[in-house]
Amino acid sequence: MLIAETMLGKPISLYLAQHNSPFINLLRKQQLRCPSCKSTVLVKSGQKVIPHFAHKSKAACSGFSENESIFHLYAKTELNRWLSFQSLHTELEKTYPQINRRADISVKLKSNEYAVEFQCSPISSELQHARSSDYRQIGVIPFWILPAELVKKEKLIKLTAFYQQFIRYSQTANQFYLITYSPEKQSFTIYHHLMPLSKTFFCTDYTTYPQKTVHFPSFPVSSFKMTEQTYQLQIKMNEKWLINIFKYRKSVRDPLLRKLYENNLSLFEVPVWVGLPLKSNIYFADSPMEWQFYLYLKIKKSKVFAQQQLVYELKQLIYKRVLTVRRLMEPAPFNFVEIAVEEMLHLLLQCHVIQKEGNRFSVHSTETGREIDAQNRKEHIEVFYRKMKVKIIQEYNRR
Repeated sequence: MLIAETMLGKPISLYLAQHNSPFINLLRKQQLRCPSCKSTVLVKSGQKVIPHFAHKSKAACSGFSENESIFHLYAKTELNRWLSFQSLHTELEKTYPQINRRADISVKLKSNEYAVEFQCSPISSELQHARSSDYRQIGVIPFWILPAELVKKEKLIKLTAFYQQFIRYSQTANQFYLITYSPEKQSFTIYHHLMPLSKTFFCTDYTTYPQKTVHFPSFPVSSFKMTEQTYQLQIKMNEKWLINIFKYRKSVRDPLLRKLYENNLSLFEVPVWVGLPLKSNIYFADSPMEWQFYLYLKIKKSKVFAQQQLVYELKQLIYKRVLTVRRLMEPAPFNFVEIAVEEMLHLLLQCHVIQKEGNRFSVHSTETGREIDAQNRKEHIEVFYRKMKVKIIQEYNRR
């Protein structure tokens, strides 16, 4: 905590304060309190410790949701310095009494006010969404940033549900991205176009920018084009998913295995066009294979089907919690199920997997005769990839 107040309510800031300075030594002799809970706070400072305030009592303060680390204090200081250099009006640790929240940094820009939160420790998506909702309720825009040290700088990254809730969407670049910050290096790293390959693995490109080149709140998001390498990685992760299902999901209560049993199907008989790279995959917390697998089973059972049937099937699977919607910074569009089904059917038409007559669809005769099993599956994948990779990549990049 960098802000405290006197017993008369006068704010005291330790922003940029120096250890053992006359100011610090004077504050040690004063009685100070927390602006939120009004309990007594003490000055903490050392050669390796940033000057800050800490509650004398260990009782929880409603203004803070978790214990604050020295790293968090340092990051707030550097972020505030970066914002101030842009001549923005900032306020460290601003308290919003009407919602009982305290932002790391409040930023006012023209008619907008932002609550910048540097989230070091894991929190649940429910708590993150509750905080964001509280800020929006009073007209403040929440702006969350993660520490750069938490995410590896690689083309294939693993993001747990904690990280995924901070994925944001750029309308201008038409892609999902993640912002991280390193106070030590004074730089931002942007993970561009996060493309989900499984429940937790994402394909991405990343760029690191010196903070002096980045201007709040507009962060640079590079354009992205899917490549053959990306598509090959998608196929590899799809097959890994199949093997993991075969190895680890044995329960007769498993809804997917039960569906396979009801349809008299082996797991490895699933067509190679299930698990296509779609922009809509981001909306589902499950592997692209899983939600498309269920729709394939519906298609197989119906033989001739309408788009609305698949929409209804997908909505029922979500309602019954067989499938889970991914929790992102902003909620999925209200019609994301319709968007996902439309995108999948469009690509299947382009790949000549299905055909359309009026408003009804059916699987093309060239596909219904294919017999796929564990032995010849790799061969079928290679044939499909060779024939359709250009079309699939073009369609993905077009959207």
